[in-house]
Amino acid sequence: MPHVLVFAKTPYAKTPYDRWLAGSGVVPVILTTTEFAAGYGHLPHVHAFDDYDTNQLVEKTALRLAREHAVTAVFARAEADVVRAAQLRDLLDLPGQRTASALAFRDKVVMKDHLVGGPVEIPAYRPLDSAYTALEFVAEHGYPVVIKPLSESGSLGAAIIRDEAELDAYLARPWRGASEIEVFVPGQMYHVDGLVVNGEVVFAHPFRYLNDCLSFRANDWVANLPLTPQDPVHDRLLKAARAVLAELPTPPHTAFHAELWITPDDRTVFCEIASRTGGGMISAMVRHAFGIDLDKEWLYAECGLPSTLGTTAYRPTGALCIPPSDGVLTHLPSGDEPVCVKEVALTGTVGQEFHGGVKSGLFLAGYVVGGDTEEDVAANLENVATWFADRAQWSPAPTGGTR
Repeated sequence: MPHVLVFAKTPYAKTPYDRWLAGSGVVPVILTTTEFAAGYGHLPHVHAFDDYDTNQLVEKTALRLAREHAVTAVFARAEADVVRAAQLRDLLDLPGQRTASALAFRDKVVMKDHLVGGPVEIPAYRPLDSAYTALEFVAEHGYPVVIKPLSESGSLGAAIIRDEAELDAYLARPWRGASEIEVFVPGQMYHVDGLVVNGEVVFAHPFRYLNDCLSFRANDWVANLPLTPQDPVHDRLLKAARAVLAELPTPPHTAFHAELWITPDDRTVFCEIASRTGGGMISAMVRHAFGIDLDKEWLYAECGLPSTLGTTAYRPTGALCIPPSDGVLTHLPSGDEPVCVKEVALTGTVGQEFHGGVKSGLFLAGYVVGGDTEEDVAANLENVATWFADRAQWSPAPTGGTR
């Protein structure tokens, strides 16, 4: 009986691997976080870890289990697992994304190095190895600039630097890991999410961000709204995403989440791309809007199982992610959501202490929201955000508390 090794940094309700694989004969072997272990507890092969992202016992255990169960595939949908899964495939000569490909989709400098001179415009950039590099880059390109960690997701650690005072503040407390610096690109940000199977893009659709990926810094919400085929930038964004995939060492099977800007002077500029499904409520939104479960279809492709993709019937649907505020949560709205809400994901509990948003993909409350048209959905997203804000209750956090 074939086994698939799964790096499962998601709750069971979001990724029920055994249910997806039921009847296929493929058995999942799960490595997950201590937080999510109980949800997978009914499965025969579950291994949980504290400090999952950085705990190297995850890799050690993965290698042992892969050999012990003679796994035929490795599946990893989280950003933190992309490279460790690829390295395991390299070591055991298993099919799927290898390390060079994983780094091209994870390391923002390697990524842009692949795209220089290609068909999609990229912002000027440079690896940031010291304050001297930052000063040289600003002298050449001027302000504003953006400094980003090379391998984080959800805008974690990203900083927009508008003047020398902000640069000084950043340099006094820089990101501890490797970073890059690039010119700031003004404009509306979009994302294209899709699926590659057997080297072909079998699904792709563009979406617009409402608010932006840094809204969590102000404890404000971010939302995603599909574009209609009639939208003037719909085809441009799809063409750009496909061009980026063609330039990169794209694996034969992968979900992808690409971010691009349309600038005020109508240029399409690349931001970044990941070889995984989008964070937040994006996968759930795609499932409601198009009837496609990207994670499930991607898993099937990795395991060599036949696709269940059929003709999609589109329904206007958006996604909303609301970060926590600062303080102790004393009331979490639940059970009387507006009728436009199609799916709810709550990640906190009453009595829990928070210190604001951490990254764009992490949220206290996530919603999939429907409507008759995209305009209806956009209005409903704002209405649900207001509904939540009016009902959620907070008290001041005790001095010295931790999350």
